[in-house]
Amino acid sequence: MNKKKKKGFKWVIVFLVLLVTTFTVSMVACGLFKEKQEKAAQEESAEETEEAYIEETSSDSSEKVVGIQNENSIDFNLDALPDTVEPGGMCVFEDALYVTDSYSKCVWKVTESGAEIFAGADSEKDAYDKPQGGYNDADPAQALFKLPWDVSAYGAGIAVSDTDNGVIRIVSADKVETVLNSSGDSESFEFPTGMASDENGNLFVSDTHANSIKMITSGGDIITLLDDLNCPMGLGYNSGFLYIAETGNNRILRVNVSDASSKKSSGDIEVVAGSGTEGFTDGDASAATFSSPKAVAVANDGTVFVADTVNGAVRRISDGQVTTVEVKDEKIPDAELVSPVGMCMQGGRLYIADSFGKKIYVIE
Repeated sequence: MNKKKKKGFKWVIVFLVLLVTTFTVSMVACGLFKEKQEKAAQEESAEETEEAYIEETSSDSSEKVVGIQNENSIDFNLDALPDTVEPGGMCVFEDALYVTDSYSKCVWKVTESGAEIFAGADSEKDAYDKPQGGYNDADPAQALFKLPWDVSAYGAGIAVSDTDNGVIRIVSADKVETVLNSSGDSESFEFPTGMASDENGNLFVSDTHANSIKMITSGGDIITLLDDLNCPMGLGYNSGFLYIAETGNNRILRVNVSDASSKKSSGDIEVVAGSGTEGFTDGDASAATFSSPKAVAVANDGTVFVADTVNGAVRRISDGQVTTVEVKDEKIPDAELVSPVGMCMQGGRLYIADSFGKKIYVIE
């Protein structure tokens, strides 16, 4: 082969090599571009899925938080109550805490934003400048109470045991009325103290000096449900059972009132805790001792809390055992529970009224 032909053949080979290389590079480039596009599309899809997931879980979380908040305890502004308050009975009704005040002879309404007098007018004062109260039915701002002891929901309003006047008063938005018996008078109670309501609209009342438990039906009839007790005071209701602080016998009792159409007897009474002897011992519920317990509150799970008044303590009854609950105020660490006389529960929190200490404690 001559030199000219060799040279021509060489350039043919070079051209073919360049052609193959260009084709290969372009194919690789196209493949990489396509792969990049696919990867980008996958990443975009993943981001959209992730955003959708975040939005969904965020939405779910928000709904759950709202739900939890609705079920949580309400932060009642207890600091808005005056320094003079001597809290007694308490109940929660329509997102407000109602508190009787034996000093000012009134009922306070406490919400998240503040506190105001719900019922009870100013009255004459004694030599020590303490209001003396009175008795008259009028609009809530003008009505007088002698010694408001406990409060409980009843009908469309709040029932108040006006102890020294020996009557039950019903407070609604525009008036205070005295509960009358079937004869049209108010001589149904001697010394009404603790109260509790059930889901059927009945109101249970401890008539302490009459040693009995009376019931005001949803229709307004007054009947004696249980008698022959020893100075019953605090009442609590849960799941068809009425819990009673039998103050005179230092015991906690309960009675099945799911059928409250007939009077109960001693055979219907179950002793929840307390040996009957005055003292301050924890342990087995049947052997535990209390000293003048004046209030009870029952949690949804059946745990019973007791205001063990003379012992200046809160006791817990659960699974057949009695224990003493530590009661502290984080804002005022030096504060000590002195004389608990009222209790109520709301949203997992227990409210404890210390009348002598002029304070309401809150524990989870």
